[in-house]
Amino acid sequence: MASHPVEDSKPILARHALTEHFAAVLSSLRQVKGDASMIRLGAMLLSVLVAGTAVGQRAASAPAVQDPEVARAMTAAARALLESVRGEPEFSERLRSYSMEDKLKLTLASPEREKWAYWPTERSGLSFDLMHAKHRALAHELLWQLLSNRGYHKLLNIMQLENVLQATSSTGFPRGIEEYSVTLFGEPSDTVPWAWRFEGHHISLSITVVPGQGFTVTPTFLGADPAEVQVGPLAGLRVLRVEDDLGLQLANSLTAAQRPTATVPGTPEWNKTGGFAYPGDVPWDIVAATILRDRGDWNNWKTELRPDGIAFKDLTGAQQAMLLGILDEIFTTYRPEISDVYRASLDLDGLRFAWIGGLKKGEPHYYRVQTSDFLFEFDNVQGNANHIHEVWRSRAGDFGEDLLRHHRAVEH
Repeated sequence: MASHPVEDSKPILARHALTEHFAAVLSSLRQVKGDASMIRLGAMLLSVLVAGTAVGQRAASAPAVQDPEVARAMTAAARALLESVRGEPEFSERLRSYSMEDKLKLTLASPEREKWAYWPTERSGLSFDLMHAKHRALAHELLWQLLSNRGYHKLLNIMQLENVLQATSSTGFPRGIEEYSVTLFGEPSDTVPWAWRFEGHHISLSITVVPGQGFTVTPTFLGADPAEVQVGPLAGLRVLRVEDDLGLQLANSLTAAQRPTATVPGTPEWNKTGGFAYPGDVPWDIVAATILRDRGDWNNWKTELRPDGIAFKDLTGAQQAMLLGILDEIFTTYRPEISDVYRASLDLDGLRFAWIGGLKKGEPHYYRVQTSDFLFEFDNVQGNANHIHEVWRSRAGDFGEDLLRHHRAVEH
């Protein structure tokens, strides 16, 4: 698999120094109680480094996955889903006066492509509610070509939480697993750009494919409500447990000298938009979102959320292990061919961790991890700090922007 291009000059650290650095981090990992995933991550980082992959170097542009085999498999799965809704209309389509094909497929230029929403709402695409079982199976096959085992089951568990909300929510929002949808933007192709999205309450995955150049997977949004199921047969289920626990663990490990740098101001103006007030102005929701924003403001986060907080290099080995564990949990939502590319693209020299809010479970809290391009936001504030939103974004690469710009320059 080809790695994403990196600058040839001025590596952040010499490879020998980096190898020693990650070896130290790996030894620190073993001191972090109960987090085998971080030990696995440290070993992977060290092995990638020794193999010569450019971990720790600054990416020349936004990361993209250059794996033709994965792209072809994903394209074939999307094409199979599209072909399954073409031809003679199903009886359900004639009876209910709609076209599955028209709902499933929009143009690549459609403004709907960047209109992502993670709250319960009407959305574009073909919903599970309108699919037959054969179409749902093909939609799951498309997801399977994209996600890791961990990521696939994480999504299924998030969807299962709709069964909890159906019985407990009285807000008037549409609830249910049938409310998730697939949208194809353009014809799935091995020669021309296209994109697709899987979306519903607390899930929004946006994939852009540019054959010959690669594909991207941001923005990626996941959420959980309740973050911890407290009653019923699923009591104790915590779908996004790792991101929450490691964030709290890292924040609580900060020393008196580190804390003033890591703790950043809250967001009073953003909270006014949502009509909420929390101690310390903890953000009521992730900031890099479209919710309650005019379309012209959707990309303001790119300048509003510049890297702040404490630098990776100023953390101890054990603290670095916790932060790397968070990143591992984010990236490995996707299959290894994808997660490895994004992991290797990280600018560790520019990586920063910022915290807002309480330090105990049950207290509203928020954190973000950033470089000049990468952003991850985690927010557990609503519902008495039992309602998680998290998003992974790229300033240059969201919706394949970098890839599509290069494609237009070369082809046109």
